[in-house]
Amino acid sequence: MKKICVITSVHQAYDGRIYHKQCKSLQKAGYDVTLVAPKPDAVLDDSIKIVPVEKPKSELKRFLHTLTVMKTARKTGADLYHFHDPELIPAGALLRIMTGKPVIFDAHEHYPNAIMSKKYLKSWLKKPVRFAYEMIEKICLPILSGVIYTTDEVGERYQKYRSCKIENYPLTDMFTVHDGKKDRRLVLYLGGITPIRGIRQMTEAFIMTADKHPDAAFQFVGRFESEAFEREIKEMVEKSGHSDRITFAGSVPYSEIESYLSRASIGVIPYLPEPNHLVCLPNKLFEYMAAGTAVVASDFPHYRKVVENSNSGRLVDPETPSAIAGALSGLLENPNQAENFGLNGRKSFETVYNWESEEKKLTAFYRKLLK
Repeated sequence: MKKICVITSVHQAYDGRIYHKQCKSLQKAGYDVTLVAPKPDAVLDDSIKIVPVEKPKSELKRFLHTLTVMKTARKTGADLYHFHDPELIPAGALLRIMTGKPVIFDAHEHYPNAIMSKKYLKSWLKKPVRFAYEMIEKICLPILSGVIYTTDEVGERYQKYRSCKIENYPLTDMFTVHDGKKDRRLVLYLGGITPIRGIRQMTEAFIMTADKHPDAAFQFVGRFESEAFEREIKEMVEKSGHSDRITFAGSVPYSEIESYLSRASIGVIPYLPEPNHLVCLPNKLFEYMAAGTAVVASDFPHYRKVVENSNSGRLVDPETPSAIAGALSGLLENPNQAENFGLNGRKSFETVYNWESEEKKLTAFYRKLLK
């Protein structure tokens, strides 16, 4: 039995993409899988062996911590190493040289674009940091055995290497259709609550929609980026007089998100046109579809391709609260259309946008590297 070591220094141990999809699919394919990841607060699942490491508390410590993480990974004696964080690239190349074993980099985003949106970086520093990262890729990626990426736009920069496109689609057995159980009045946002994800504009849209539809309810499911931003958004809601109808569920385990999605009739993805957003597809788009929830999403070309091809919702200008509110009001006033959008999205999930179609690509890529 081949031994696989999956590595992350910053993602939570029970991350949906890393633990519930990739690790479990590899285990199902017959591999002996170990995950090196930040120590979880509690054991939520013991299917995969977790070797805990300290989670860095700052961006600087993320980089200083890389050699420790890879040293821990090397002790597993794996036949293949698969890491998920860009700061691990140099250490990954070193691991490849020292062990001679296959080492894979899993690119979740278009990192040069993502650097340009980092709030903690000074404006004058962003371009030099982006240049430095691109140089690290050019030096280290040829040493690695392969790259996994999502979306064609992200993958353009990796075509010169041995690479494989694997999308982060939802698990089929995690989402079931709850006929007749959806609340036609409930609108939901799922995911991290940050300014660049259009949360200010969406909150304003929720307030505008609540003024017009006194029976509608709006729910945030996710963690705030900071306490300051949490205070700002909650003060907006409190001043609007709709605190009883615009609620915050906080962060929930990946295994529990379906219980929230199954009740909502409309799901919103109001990401702003930041460079990284324009080339990546958020997993929540497909999670909404999997749950049979109508989508209201930013009108970006790659979002439009999915939403229009599946006829699963409406597209809006995410920078205009009135446009978001208009789409929400239209679906609340026409619940049959919202239901049809949800059913269409569910059909597309069942036939195209599901993890089971992607895990075949993952295991095939592994077989090539371990041949």
